[in-house]
Order: sequence, then structure tokens, then C-alpha cells
Amino acid sequence: MRYDSIKVGQCIKSARTAKGLTQIQLAEASGISLRSIQRIENGEVEARSYTLGVLQEKLNFELNATHLKIESQSQYDKKNDIKNNRSKKIIYSYIGAGVIFIVSGFFLTMSASFPETNFELYTFMIATIAAYSLVLLLVWKNS
Repeated sequence: MRYDSIKVGQCIKSARTAKGLTQIQLAEASGISLRSIQRIENGEVEARSYTLGVLQEKLNFELNATHLKIESQSQYDKKNDIKNNRSKKIIYSYIGAGVIFIVSGFFLTMSASFPETNFELYTFMIATIAAYSLVLLLVWKNS
């Protein structure tokens, strides 16, 4: 079920503070990890229905229909766009590494006498690393 994770997180936080509990105490009472409670209260994740049920039981409150509906589809889409964008960047990073590996491999196999010295080898390695660093910079820079 999709819902507004920020509203639900705020509701859980206010119910917890109204009972005078810390996040650590709630984690111990509910059996849910402290990090999970922190992420739920900050609206970073959509908690599973089981987790929400346990928190509602321990905090003695109910989530109503207002909390469980996403106010706008664009909010949900924005979260998914961020995840998709990150996935694309990871894929492009691997593709860039593969292309640089293949090109440098071709270069090494086509040259019968390269590298003649350790200096040439180290220079080639530094140039390859610099090329991959440039690819990563171009892929991951904030737009």
C-alpha cells in the first residue's frame, strides 16, 4: 500500500513522544531495529504493514485514511525517479569501466613492444584511471 511516508513518520514520532518514549525504548519494546524506527520517523522509507501494525499496537494509536493515502502522485513519482536515476548512473559507471577496459586491452594487445619500461606502464595505468575518473565525474555530477 502506498502512503505518505512523511505524514506517517510524523504521526509515529508524535505518538512516541506523547507516550514519553525514546526511539531506543520503542525499538526495545517493539522488536523493531532502532535504525528502522529512525528511517520511518524521518519519512525515508515506507514501512511494511506488519511494522506499522506493531508500532500502532505499541504506541496505542491508529493511522487513518488521511495518513495512508499519498496526497499527490507526483510525490511518489519523484521518489521513484530518484531511485531510477541512481540505477542508471550505476549502470553507466559499469559500462564506462567496461569500455575503458576493452579499449585499453585492445591497445595493449595491438602494440608488440608496449610497455618497454615500468614508467610507460605506470603512465598508461594513470591515464586509464584518469579516463575512468572522468567518466565517473561526468556520470555522477549533480545536474
